[in-house]
Amino acid sequence: MKSARAFELPQQTLSKLIFNLVVPRPIAWISTVSIEGAVNLAPFSFYNAITTKPPLLMVSIGKRKDGSLKDTSKNIKETGEFVVNVVTRNLLEKMHLTGRDYPPQANEAEELQVELEPSICVKPPRVKESPASLECVVKEIVPLGSTPMDVVIGEVVALKWKEELLDTSKGVVGRLGGKRYCCVAEEIDLSHLK
Repeated sequence: MKSARAFELPQQTLSKLIFNLVVPRPIAWISTVSIEGAVNLAPFSFYNAITTKPPLLMVSIGKRKDGSLKDTSKNIKETGEFVVNVVTRNLLEKMHLTGRDYPPQANEAEELQVELEPSICVKPPRVKESPASLECVVKEIVPLGSTPMDVVIGEVVALKWKEELLDTSKGVVGRLGGKRYCCVAEEIDLSHLK
């Protein structure tokens, strides 16, 4: 396992990590902290990479049914920080359960026994079992849509990853329709084609 600040990494390594971690219909299992110090952990599947120079991610966060902000969005707006934790099969059920509508002061990680650890650069903790975590600071929040979704653009300022994720996305979970998910099991390498 390695950790590093994004600016310390060679561009090729940073790009390979972004390309291998952000797969089709990826899940951003986002950890945030409120200004009062309450930890929040929730999944979002409207998430993707934007670029690797600089390393930018985007996530679209809707509102609750009553029109109020979700805890993740509120925390991001108030603190400007969040962590995207990559989900693998062993974390899938706990990740799914963190998507329930918990009260604002509830600690989903604690209730579901998801172990957290300190991040390098930001206050929100990382999911310890996650094979990779991307620590982010907000660059911009864009409200879009008739009932505005918050499209959060974050810059990756630090990463934690397992070494094999430089070369493969196997085991990473993606979101399908409804409550269905998939795991990357097969990769087709076309690097021999020029």
